[in-house]
Amino acid sequence: MPAISVIVPVYNAEKYLDRCVKSIINQTFSDFELILVDDGSPDNSGALCDEWSKKDARIKVIHQKNAGAGAARNAGLAIAIGDYINFVDSDDWISPEMYEILYNSLQKSSATIAMTGMVSKSRYEESAKIDAAQIHYTMKDTREMLKRFFRVNGEDSSIISVCGRLIDRKILQNFRFVEGTISEDVSAAFFMCVNSPKTVVVNVPMYNYFQNTSGVTKSKVTKRDFEYIQAFQRIYSYINSNVPDFSYYAKMNVLRSQFTILSKMKLYGYDKNDREVKKAYSSLKKIIRSNVFTLLKWKMPVSRKILLLWDCI
Repeated sequence: MPAISVIVPVYNAEKYLDRCVKSIINQTFSDFELILVDDGSPDNSGALCDEWSKKDARIKVIHQKNAGAGAARNAGLAIAIGDYINFVDSDDWISPEMYEILYNSLQKSSATIAMTGMVSKSRYEESAKIDAAQIHYTMKDTREMLKRFFRVNGEDSSIISVCGRLIDRKILQNFRFVEGTISEDVSAAFFMCVNSPKTVVVNVPMYNYFQNTSGVTKSKVTKRDFEYIQAFQRIYSYINSNVPDFSYYAKMNVLRSQFTILSKMKLYGYDKNDREVKKAYSSLKKIIRSNVFTLLKWKMPVSRKILLLWDCI
């Protein structure tokens, strides 16, 4: 039985899949299985997955009809047999020592999750060798992790990603990703914060998050984008009932999610012929305008605060 099960949802990833898989199979820690879930890719991704499974016995492949990242991760979880679970997105890549460092940190502590930071990259860069002397570990309890999740001290948004974590499978026994949504990471990351009594945080970022900025035009906001707000609204409802002293933080994150979607609507546009979306735009603008000073007091980058003021024009 492998120590780690790595689950990678794959959709239209033929340009990036090889670098992702190579970064996993070339880890300094080798006791893992890699589950590639081809989520009905119309490109050559499915065939590439099969080719990789022939090259490395640790690789398993699932082919399914397109159902989204949440469903793909659930399919991977259904067959995973490792003691710990890790998720990697198919266009990202990880440092060679990531599993060794995260696994050892869990073995030396009572934590149920070990996590590393994420670095945004617009192009592929080979990971530099990590100096062991630079590695430091910080233990966080549930309440401290909730503060990180709600970005109380200005943490970046990578905290709402499920990637870059090694998760004890015991806390995922009754867990399933929400399917049919584009914001499944928000609910999943929150679940992990709430259900992990101890999380060990490694100071060195070892997960490379790819942002393709070359000639990409951002798509217009659709009704589906509002699922991001709905996810934070559900979290606010849970916090109100179960951790009421965190209600303010949760409410602020609902407000921040509304600010995020309004910003996207102003930057990338939306269908002005869709009455429902047009009405939502007007509603969001009123909400943000009436809460602008509250948001300005919240810890976030100056660039975000400038964007906030622009949203209110």
